[in-house]
Amino acid sequence: MMHDKRYTRRRRRRNGPDFGNRSSHRRDSRLPGFLAVLLLSVGVGLGAYAIADHNLNKKEATPQPTPVATMPPEVTRGPETTPVPTISEEQGTSGVVYPDGVLEDFVDTRQRVKAKGIYVNTAYLGRKAGSTVYPDIDELIELLDTTELNAMVIDIKDDTGYILFDSGNELVNEINGETRYIQNLPEFIAKLKAHNIYCIARIVTFKDKVMTTAKPNMAVKDAKGAVFVDGDNEQWLNPYNQQVREYLISIAKEAAAAGFDEIQFDYLRMSSSLKMDTADFGDIPEGMTKSDAVIEFVKYACEELKPTGVFVSGDVFATIINSVGDGARIGQSYVELSRYLDYICPMAYPSHYNFGYGGIKYPDTKPFDLILMEMRSSVKKLSVIEEGQHRAEVRPWLQDFTATWLGAGRYLRYGKQELRAQISAVYSAGYSEWLLWNAVMNYSKDGLLRDKDW
Repeated sequence: MMHDKRYTRRRRRRNGPDFGNRSSHRRDSRLPGFLAVLLLSVGVGLGAYAIADHNLNKKEATPQPTPVATMPPEVTRGPETTPVPTISEEQGTSGVVYPDGVLEDFVDTRQRVKAKGIYVNTAYLGRKAGSTVYPDIDELIELLDTTELNAMVIDIKDDTGYILFDSGNELVNEINGETRYIQNLPEFIAKLKAHNIYCIARIVTFKDKVMTTAKPNMAVKDAKGAVFVDGDNEQWLNPYNQQVREYLISIAKEAAAAGFDEIQFDYLRMSSSLKMDTADFGDIPEGMTKSDAVIEFVKYACEELKPTGVFVSGDVFATIINSVGDGARIGQSYVELSRYLDYICPMAYPSHYNFGYGGIKYPDTKPFDLILMEMRSSVKKLSVIEEGQHRAEVRPWLQDFTATWLGAGRYLRYGKQELRAQISAVYSAGYSEWLLWNAVMNYSKDGLLRDKDW
């Protein structure tokens, strides 16, 4: 019965990494966006800025980049036909300097791969739900073998906190925290490597019902000392807790030892619920902010993992590119995280932006405009990191699902054209990597270039 309940929860999660259940907040999120449009239009004559994600309940308007062009014709080639990338090809190689003396003796011999990847929902692989049969790993391998795709982002610690492979971690075994969807992880990875697939392990970081329930001492608490439960009925590991950091890195090291090329931390943040104002994080070092706590975890992760030969990446809300206030609320700083991570992955799904964002009435209907605007903002934001200083490569998550919940006239049915429009926007901004999200792995194959095309 427990297995069935977990599986049902995963089936409901369709909106992209780190977004969870957004529908309950959609109605409340539109009014602040509208007011922001009105105020900015009257005051400075610029387009509106409204916070993109439903979870960020406290809105803060900021100026936006100049509006961009409408959707271009279908793209049929890769970045070699786009403007010269603004991102240095030498980033991340030996000789770059990290802040605070982090990794000062690290000689980087890792070989980078320009990843064009898909999300793999481990719990769904080959499973049947009603009349629907979801793709198995062989079908996904064939998709990569026959298109421009070359990478997979694979769940190994899921949104509830379960470990999805046969783990040797003592703490996981103690609390029975496994669901072994992958019986033999090294064998699973070896099969993918035989097809030259770049393998990224997705670890849901601080959102975790399993461990917080079994080990309350590792959890964020409420004012009464019980495990904190936020407005979305989620529980969170305490980012200030060293035991939490060690536990998460131990799972990441298992994944690295099994053969993964990269560790990607999702939910690399605090809860965005308004109830967080009542949360108790225990004894916090004086002056340490939420962002400081997340950055300390990332520093620790990089020091522990990069020398093993894997790359380290993190998913972030794309809104933090332009809104410092939002980043501070959830503990994500776009620039500071980029000083340590190898790859930073802003989740820029057009469907998750408020109506009126950046002067776009319905962002979901303008995938090229939205993605190009955000990626250009990213280039500008990260330009403050000086030459010779470490700076993460930017690899955005793109939308390959249809957001019918937005209502008639406010969304597009996403397919070939919408997929290519987003990819074109990434290339036009000077970036060369991207990831596609579809929770049930129903990807738009006809929107991907075939081997013969590139």
